[in-house]
Amino acid sequence: MEIKYEDLPELRKRLRGSGVTTESQNRLPLFEPTLRPRYGKRVFEGKYGKLIVEGRLGQPHKNLLETILWKKEIYDFFEDGKTKYLKVLYDEGKIRKYLSQKSIYSYKTYKTLLKDMILTYIELKTDKLEIQGTLVMEIDKSDVMKPVKSRSPIIPEQVPLTTIKFGAVGTALFENELRFTYDPKPILNLRNGISQAIVRYLRTQQSHPEAGYYLRPLLESLEGPMEKEKWWERKRHLKEDANLLEQLGIVINFKDDRVIVVESHKRH
Repeated sequence: MEIKYEDLPELRKRLRGSGVTTESQNRLPLFEPTLRPRYGKRVFEGKYGKLIVEGRLGQPHKNLLETILWKKEIYDFFEDGKTKYLKVLYDEGKIRKYLSQKSIYSYKTYKTLLKDMILTYIELKTDKLEIQGTLVMEIDKSDVMKPVKSRSPIIPEQVPLTTIKFGAVGTALFENELRFTYDPKPILNLRNGISQAIVRYLRTQQSHPEAGYYLRPLLESLEGPMEKEKWWERKRHLKEDANLLEQLGIVINFKDDRVIVVESHKRH
């Protein structure tokens, strides 16, 4: 069945919310808690599961992925033989515009992050599932054409929307885990990857201790044991984002190294 751009609003009404992320994506360092991730092999084991990541995934990848799912047109699960996969339809221009801050979001950056997600190999084991493969399988131009309002003769009257097909890991996570829905914009406005990762982690918690979290164990739950230099560096990064974190309901007492969540974030 051929889908037209005008059909999308009606199709969206029939779909349940897909969420922008899942438990393991935020509670485990599937995405390294930095804005400058490096290629390599990461091995992690914590209270929420075991993880091996070979490639490069960091908070910039998470920012892009969450934005695609937040601003998507429609989504669905498809079966190809015995393989099931999640497929999402979105508008590249809308995604890049949403991610833009002081300058236009780079198309080269956008393509590089997508390529990283396709090439990175993941092994994941939790109480709910054990899966290996890629987060994203492929990116394609869709047959669905979006009309473009412009009087310029060099701009086409229509442009194709884009489809992202999730790989084995990405599909399994969205199919089997608790999903969370939130606007990623306030998170991607934070200056440091560790700040973004902490917000994401805390938003998957149903309740928070009244006395708060101890800062160091909280950080280590996101990236493993830290040497003294890294610990001080992470604290410095969090101090840079302290005001923005407070606006998101997260207050850090750096004297006592405690994190207090003053605004409850309900699960969706």
